[in-house]
Amino acid sequence: MSRYTAEYGPNVEQVLIQATRVVRGKIPAQIRKELMKAVKAKVLGRLKKDGLKPEIFFHPDHKNGAIERQKNEAEYAIGCISKVMAGPKEYRADRAAIEARLFS
Repeated sequence: MSRYTAEYGPNVEQVLIQATRVVRGKIPAQIRKELMKAVKAKVLGRLKKDGLKPEIFFHPDHKNGAIERQKNEAEYAIGCISKVMAGPKEYRADRAAIEARLFS
């Protein structure tokens, strides 16, 4: 049996064609059911969500690429968070500027 079959639905076919699919949020129950059915039949692979690492469904021949993509997605998330957060030095400088403006 070929992996490229419509038996599991269009979402599974799309993952097989694209090699990986990142799940960043919730997906409809019917789609998750189709994807998990394909994972159980070993038509697809799956990397579970772990902290900032997103869930990834992947073509079984592209596991290393899926692991790398999951790592890159986590690094991107950490980078976004670190750009928003201020370090102690920046906080002190901003706090002093606000106090000078408010209490002068």
